[in-house]
Amino acid sequence: MDFSKYSTILFDLDGTLVNYAGAQKSAAEYIVEVLELEKSSNTLNHILRFLEDKVIQDLEACKPSAIEPGSNEMRQAFSKAGLGVDPVEFIELYFEGLEEHGEPLPGIIDLLGVLKDRFSIGIVSNGPGSVQRKRLEISGLMEFLDVIVLSCEVGSAKPDPEILRYAMKLADSKTYDTLLVGDSAGSDMGAANAAGVDFVFVRPDGDFSAPGPRVLELRKTADILKYLPKNTI
Repeated sequence: MDFSKYSTILFDLDGTLVNYAGAQKSAAEYIVEVLELEKSSNTLNHILRFLEDKVIQDLEACKPSAIEPGSNEMRQAFSKAGLGVDPVEFIELYFEGLEEHGEPLPGIIDLLGVLKDRFSIGIVSNGPGSVQRKRLEISGLMEFLDVIVLSCEVGSAKPDPEILRYAMKLADSKTYDTLLVGDSAGSDMGAANAAGVDFVFVRPDGDFSAPGPRVLELRKTADILKYLPKNTI
């Protein structure tokens, strides 16, 4: 793959550059502790499954379809999931716990250190601005970034291509010289394809079965280094 055609590389944040699964687990443990729920693997796994539910993911991304935490519809969603807790408090605790964790995935600091001298580097992430910015500070990635675009700050969330177009405008790049790297077929690949930019699909589990165009498939984001010209490294 020829990276020389690109001037800008945009990255998804969670699961692509930082450990989202670990952050979610820590946030779930925080919820269990503060709400004094039963400290068991069953309780923790129950919460983790619910955090991946569309109702929480849409809220976290600030999508137009998101349900308000204090609404009857949200209370019904919690009840259906078997969670007898206050949705507003639960969600506040989730974000409080999440924002304390931004561990970069292996090799990411080295990767961005190399890319920084050759490309404009950006983050395009679905998530609350205050939460994601604090996690970026914790991660140590801020020094490498030229552009940070967060869905809850700009009013557009992946897979809506507008969030990528906004990032490209900030980076002063075009569709033909912009690359998006992400781990989600629905959000990241969907946004890249809709915006007309090339996409690198990262799947640690090796499951690349999701349909859709991509220019490269990787098990680890840091493996991008293997495809860079030797004079870049």
